[in-house]
Amino acid sequence: MKMSDWKNRGNIQYKSGNYNDALKCYTNAIDLNSNDKFLFGNRSQTYYKLNLFEEAVSDSIRSTEIDPSFSKGYFRTGNAYLRLGKLDESEDQFRLSAEHGEASAIKSAQEVVGFKEDWQTAQQMRRQGLSKECVIQMKKLISSATHNLPMKLLFVESAAESSCWDEIITCLRDVIEDQPFKNIADLRYHYAFAFYQIACFEDCLQQLDILQKMETDYKGSEKIRTKCSEFQRLVSTAKTYMSKQEYQWSFEAFTKAMSIDTDAPLIQKYLIACRAVTLMHMSRYDEAIKDCTKALEGNIYEWRTKALECRAYCYEAQNEIQLAISDYERALEIKHNSEMEQRLQHLRQIRPKRKDYYQTLGVKRDADSNQIKAAYRTLALKYHPDRQTCPSEEERLIMKTKFQEISEAYMVLSDNEKRSRYDAGESVDTIDSPEHDPFILFNMVCGVLPENATICQTVTHRMKQACFWSTCVLLGTATCPCWCPVLCCRAGERM
Repeated sequence: MKMSDWKNRGNIQYKSGNYNDALKCYTNAIDLNSNDKFLFGNRSQTYYKLNLFEEAVSDSIRSTEIDPSFSKGYFRTGNAYLRLGKLDESEDQFRLSAEHGEASAIKSAQEVVGFKEDWQTAQQMRRQGLSKECVIQMKKLISSATHNLPMKLLFVESAAESSCWDEIITCLRDVIEDQPFKNIADLRYHYAFAFYQIACFEDCLQQLDILQKMETDYKGSEKIRTKCSEFQRLVSTAKTYMSKQEYQWSFEAFTKAMSIDTDAPLIQKYLIACRAVTLMHMSRYDEAIKDCTKALEGNIYEWRTKALECRAYCYEAQNEIQLAISDYERALEIKHNSEMEQRLQHLRQIRPKRKDYYQTLGVKRDADSNQIKAAYRTLALKYHPDRQTCPSEEERLIMKTKFQEISEAYMVLSDNEKRSRYDAGESVDTIDSPEHDPFILFNMVCGVLPENATICQTVTHRMKQACFWSTCVLLGTATCPCWCPVLCCRAGERM
């Protein structure tokens, strides 16, 4: 075949993504003509696609030797050097490319200058023990300088120290089998350990097997292998029990698995989510919802859909339709599931039952206004989203929903005319109840000083404030100023 035929065939293979075949074609063409800059340029780009950056540099340099004005050749060399983390060389090549007319090379050279500053800063942060900050500083750099061993080690070690397990997996997944990383035991161990920490036990064991071939007695690897195998055994046992509808035994197996490594928070969340399913099957809905909420807090992994689906089912069983719909929607945003989609559509078509405002406030139907106000105050304190000093995001969402329901019930039952219409069976949707901010309502009902307050009311209010703030300073139990008139008096007491 002629040189041009090999070149054309190589172009076809390259465009099809068959880079190994394209490489062979370009090599055959170069054997027939070793002075064609385009052939070396094409083969350089093919090496680049195969993550063979040293070879890519060699060919692109050869193309600029053939034609010193070949701007694209300098640009390719700059890109390959950048992948290798050779930042000075990369900057030089981009500048040469710009000098010979490649406009985009100016921006690339400026980016490399920024990477050089990032690298210096990251090394300094590492020496100062600022692991989390080092990871943040290096994220953009490491995504460009993908094949530099010192950079990769610094990033992975810093990520491990700051428990950024997903960052380690993302950083190594596509390059762990490439040179110069393939035979580095430290990187392989961190990769395996990251899988372990996010409860991907099969992937962890697979990487540990590779590590064992590289270094038979790597420090810590056998300990992780033992724990990982035990997790796998207990989880498999628990799932077998569940398939046989032995839910109590399944619950106990998941609980036992949780004791293997209490210092691995993501594994704990995964097991809690699994355990919640057994609680759901045993109709222990409140416990299941509590477990799901724990599993969801701070969870960014796809398997959190298990907890969302389980909690949605429990809410549905408790007739909390809106909460169930919310969780199904969140789960479907993460991962599509036809069964969940059908369940969601079904719930949206269900006509909600008439709200029982008396049940919401926990009072009898003949309760007077003082009893209703006292019940509202007690529940508003319990479910106010700011009531707890450090609630989780999931807990805040649940508390906010409850808080809004309590406020809605109080707005109707505290108004004699609206309460009469409600008691007569009128739909809550037709009762004239303009929207109120539940937080403003809380301040109004729970004792914020009215504008027309008497002198006695004002003095009492100030005394309660002083008592509250002194308690905050001495005991450190402050939440927000709303509590000052409430914490110091009985729930049913009037201002």
